[in-house]
Amino acid sequence: MGAATKKIAVVAAFPLYELKSFGPSFYPKGHFATWLPQLAATWEDQPHFEIHWIVGSDRVQQASSHRQWNQRFHVYPASRRGRATTLYRQDRRFIGEILTNIKPGLVHPWGTEDVCGFAGVLSQAPCILSMQGILSHIVQHGLHHPRVYFQAVLEGFCLRRAAWVTVESDWGRQKILPFRGKRPVEVIEYGVHPDFFKARWEPNIHKPRFLFLGTICAQKGVQDCLAAFRDPRMSQARLEIFGSGDPQYVQRLQAASPPNVAWRGRQPREVVIRAMEKATGLILPTRADTSPNVVKEARVVGLPVIVSPQGGQVAYVKNGEDGFVVPTKDINRLVSATAQLSQNPSLVLKMGELGRLRYREKFLPLKTAEAFLGLYRKAFANLSVNSPHP
Repeated sequence: MGAATKKIAVVAAFPLYELKSFGPSFYPKGHFATWLPQLAATWEDQPHFEIHWIVGSDRVQQASSHRQWNQRFHVYPASRRGRATTLYRQDRRFIGEILTNIKPGLVHPWGTEDVCGFAGVLSQAPCILSMQGILSHIVQHGLHHPRVYFQAVLEGFCLRRAAWVTVESDWGRQKILPFRGKRPVEVIEYGVHPDFFKARWEPNIHKPRFLFLGTICAQKGVQDCLAAFRDPRMSQARLEIFGSGDPQYVQRLQAASPPNVAWRGRQPREVVIRAMEKATGLILPTRADTSPNVVKEARVVGLPVIVSPQGGQVAYVKNGEDGFVVPTKDINRLVSATAQLSQNPSLVLKMGELGRLRYREKFLPLKTAEAFLGLYRKAFANLSVNSPHP
């Protein structure tokens, strides 16, 4: 195969603040893909592929190109409103022009929550689609903005059209198999940022403090955390909530918060790590998560975790051994699990250390990078076998 066909275009919502050309002023308002920067950094020295990233941002005025980690980042201006109602016409035009210039052998979009997956499967190149949230499952749990339902429909189209699909967990794989038939679905774990491996977990065992980290929304179960900490059994424990969400929803929750709950808002990674270093445990009673990175980060640092069974996070918790798996919406069981950790410091330390080394090995960014490089090699080999010969 020619050198040109070894080009890969990764279409993703890459956190621009991680690029030297943009910096902290581009820190995002909402959720961002925390695993992508360490993936790019780990690919810096790989010699096999020419990797291009295509990133849209409503905070830039014109298209630009930047080089970092021996990769090229193509940034284009995305409109602020009405993008989905036009089927992302403007975004797809920019992405199409960039792809025409790059002429990649593979296109690798990340996620179906926005334009990335849709633009990727509509491109002329074979497509590897990597899932983030699984919208077709999420819409079955609670009410959502109409745009989410629209994206769930597009997600089904993308899953059926992509040549390859990757997902973070076997739980997620089972959710998307009905869309794929006999076509391949590969499980590739997304790694944890190296900074979490440097953390020193030294919880204050006499002042139990728990963390909730994530988007402040009903899907993540933050309302269950508040209900649990209103229980008298939790009066001596503290909950700190990190994250942002719809302002009106957040304000309603804050107004109903008990006094042992503190709201920290969105914080940079170093602040989150410092909070984890002193925390008793992490609580995430989510309704639907493919494989929440915050649980992986907690496992790497050493925190016991309390989670729901609705998501890939169950693969990282042995119930009663290194954490607890609590039935969704079961506030009494959530209180009971949290109280056990609050009242038993030796149990906290035992659970935190159990399996910690295994998780630190499992979530190394290098493993994610190597897994995708292996998939790229397999995809190009498949294309070579199936391409017409002169």
